[in-house]
Amino acid sequence: MTQYYPVCVIGGGAIGAIISLYLYRGGIYSIPVFYYTRESVESIRRNNGLTVIYGGKEYLVPVTPFHYKNYCCKCEYIINTVKAYSVPSTIELMKKLATEESIILMMQNGFGSLELAEEVFGKRRTGCGVVFIGAERVERHRVKHNGGNVLFLGLRYWFNEKLFSLSNILVRGGADARIVSNIEFYRWIKLAVNAVINPLTAITRERNGVVLTEQAKILADKILEELVEAAEKHGFKLDKEKLMKIIIRNAMNTKNNYSSMAQDIINKRRTEIDFINGFISRTLNQRGINWVLTQLIHLIESTYLD
Repeated sequence: MTQYYPVCVIGGGAIGAIISLYLYRGGIYSIPVFYYTRESVESIRRNNGLTVIYGGKEYLVPVTPFHYKNYCCKCEYIINTVKAYSVPSTIELMKKLATEESIILMMQNGFGSLELAEEVFGKRRTGCGVVFIGAERVERHRVKHNGGNVLFLGLRYWFNEKLFSLSNILVRGGADARIVSNIEFYRWIKLAVNAVINPLTAITRERNGVVLTEQAKILADKILEELVEAAEKHGFKLDKEKLMKIIIRNAMNTKNNYSSMAQDIINKRRTEIDFINGFISRTLNQRGINWVLTQLIHLIESTYLD
């Protein structure tokens, strides 16, 4: 007999673990979490769940770990937090987990992942979560929260009232979860934050606080010039100065956090640069600063990736 769960999480990394904590504290006590490696599954099992350090306290979230090729169940809500480049490998899993009524939320950096999921599952039940949370995975079963708790939730082309139930759970669990009708606007805001903080911290291998330096602000200004131009091509008029203020505030709130891209570089993993700065340079079809940053990150990756 098929087992049904209220929510399942695909990807138990930094953001997946924080989302699982919010769900657990919000009243969801059975949470399947899917991992790419069997080593991660075994680590979670030995630990009896995920350990999350949040607000100076240590929480054990008793998730049930599964390998991503283990199609165990059906889920009302499917939250996908894997890296953008790994989304195609999770499509089959999402198909197996979803019912006709399931809501699918994509929580990747950059552009491309939501669009792919919409093509497969349709626009009426596929949305995204724009995440402003700093966290790092310090061990396979251990994640540390480093600031921020804001989640913007929404569908681009449709409104689904089932989002309210999920939002209420996340809020009870400690998240500042907000349902918005213009999720695409917030995706561009998050792209601006990622386009500045991620490559600058990755290249310097420093925490987010490095973005507060004067040298970083000079580079940020040039990055945002191109981002504003790219957004306009997609019908969004953004204010560069307001974006800079958002980025500075975000860097201050998460100054002790290593960005996801910095963590990838430090741990010699593939980054999401093509979905962030690479997306901006492709949109403009030009070799500006976002193209240069993309090439620099790829150069670093080439020193350790086959």
